[in-house]
Amino acid sequence: MEQTSLPSILLVHSPLLGVDLEAAFLEVARVRVVSPQELSVEELSRARRMGVRGVVGVNHAPALALLCREAGMRYVSWTVDPLPVSRWERVPGADTVMFVHRKALVAPLLAMGHPRVEWMPLAAPERRWEEEAVSSTRVAPTFVGSSLEDERNLFLGRLAAWGVSEAAGALDGLFQELCQVARADASFHGFFRDPSLVPRSLAAHLLPAVSIAELAECLDAGLAWAYRRSEVRGWVELGVQVHGDAGWRDLGGSFRGPLRNGQEMTQLYRDTVLNVDVPRLHQREILTLRAIDAMASGGVVAVEAGTELEELFKPGEEFVVVRTPQERSDILERSLRDAAWARRVGLSAREAARSHRLGLRVERILAALE
Repeated sequence: MEQTSLPSILLVHSPLLGVDLEAAFLEVARVRVVSPQELSVEELSRARRMGVRGVVGVNHAPALALLCREAGMRYVSWTVDPLPVSRWERVPGADTVMFVHRKALVAPLLAMGHPRVEWMPLAAPERRWEEEAVSSTRVAPTFVGSSLEDERNLFLGRLAAWGVSEAAGALDGLFQELCQVARADASFHGFFRDPSLVPRSLAAHLLPAVSIAELAECLDAGLAWAYRRSEVRGWVELGVQVHGDAGWRDLGGSFRGPLRNGQEMTQLYRDTVLNVDVPRLHQREILTLRAIDAMASGGVVAVEAGTELEELFKPGEEFVVVRTPQERSDILERSLRDAAWARRVGLSAREAARSHRLGLRVERILAALE
């Protein structure tokens, strides 16, 4: 198809998906990448008159929906991160289509009055398939995790802003108790799903100046930090190496520093004998970007029970499920001992992940602009 016959869109730059999303859109559209600061009603109106079909952005932004409404432009968002409640505000009259990476968000957002909300899981970029599918190299089992510091900083920052920093120690003790609950109950998602867990003394001190939703979000960040650290430590005791931000540094020799999101990451996902996935607790059911990237790279992925992977892929054939500490040890032992099994699961995962590649998500977003 000639470039002039392709639809034209404005794509808001995304730090997370950035280059990969732009590359996928360039296959099917004429794309102009913009920063949020560049956009105004005047700029969007001018773009609409020049034939631009709409604005596409990662992570929903009410401010952008308002600009698009005033300019008469359709706004399509794909939310791929946990967002604060304020980011879900409905802008009356805005022509919006919202794709969300969590199925659990669809019903509440429709109930808020958003006109069109659909579940669209995360996806792997096409470049994950550029590397060889099979490698003779087998490196230590691996966990790759980022944003750990972000979660802790959000929790501590909110407490400081509210003048209750001294509560952090007591809350850390509560988080440790709830980690045990979460380990035994895959349906447990933290404070936002169950506000009754918010300590009454803290709520009484902060309400109504701080809403219960804001307080639950803050505590979920703290609990997510505690749960991920607790679970990853269990894997580290079995020999798993950790790549990620400085929040993991205190794991000692198991911490191997950050990993570049390119060929280096694809190669590690493929070559490691087992890719461990430990999600944020408040969205623990999702298909994480780590899991789909590792599967697309041809790696064996181990996840806890109760995730959307069980709906999207075949457990035991395309990924493995860990329910107990003993299963954790058993799966790791098998991945180390049985190279043929690991190769078979990895190749099956790689093929199955093709139906969840980024190009297909982009086609769906583009169709929503029609």
